[in-house]
Amino acid sequence: MKAKHEAALIASSFIWGTSFVSAKIGVEHVDPFLFSLLRFILASFVLLLILIVTRRFSWRLFKDKLIWAIAGFNAVALELQHFGMTMTSATNAVLLIDINVVFVAIIAFFILAEEISKKVILGLVSGLIGVVIVSTNGDLSAILTGSFLGNAMVFCAGVLWAFYIVYQKEVLMREQDILLVTCAVILATTMILIPLTALFTGDYHIDVPGGVSAIYTGIICTGLAFFLYNYGLKGMGATMASIILLLEIIFAMIFAFLILQEIPTVATWIGGGFIIFAIAVISIKGNRK
Repeated sequence: MKAKHEAALIASSFIWGTSFVSAKIGVEHVDPFLFSLLRFILASFVLLLILIVTRRFSWRLFKDKLIWAIAGFNAVALELQHFGMTMTSATNAVLLIDINVVFVAIIAFFILAEEISKKVILGLVSGLIGVVIVSTNGDLSAILTGSFLGNAMVFCAGVLWAFYIVYQKEVLMREQDILLVTCAVILATTMILIPLTALFTGDYHIDVPGGVSAIYTGIICTGLAFFLYNYGLKGMGATMASIILLLEIIFAMIFAFLILQEIPTVATWIGGGFIIFAIAVISIKGNRK
């Protein structure tokens, strides 16, 4: 049984690794706010259809305020990621978003009363150093450029997803139907994205590359990957869920190089090293528990 949960987490990390490349292509062809909505409408449709066919759908979870809080974090983080990726690379995005594992430990201290060890502090310091290096490309004057703004937005998305992870784990600890939880969060996220899209989208044009990217990112990277992640998270806990972030970074950087021809700068390698070290430190801390 443990092997199945590990396999699910590894599979989700692989799929999410491709999602950064797919999203980068998507936001270059479709308005980023519209792209977010399309992605989650498609995921909602597929998951809802499965629940209805299997007669497992229930409105019960939609009465849970925590589900809506999780969806809120998810929706805003998604908008920040997609809009930020119009100004930064897929490689930078995965590094700056996956630093969230460090913030999970900090948030868990305040919400779940978990201990903050010296390793967590070391991970936080190392992670923040890496974030500054990657965001500025080693040049603090870059703070005034659009690239820095894009990096800052995807970093903020990662922080919001740290809250998502902590609260999602809390829900999964008391709910048995993983598919229903996944569908409820994604459907609630879609409902929140609708007014955000109406407010901020100025161009509703969708071309073929953008449409294909939305379909792949929505059905595979959102619907399937979120289910696999929740399945693994429920069975393995936060430790393995943290470790897979290292795999996601590797997969994303490989696909960004192969498909987008993104070549990481020296600053990205150095900053990325600090970030990966930070994630590893937190993961080792989790393994000892």
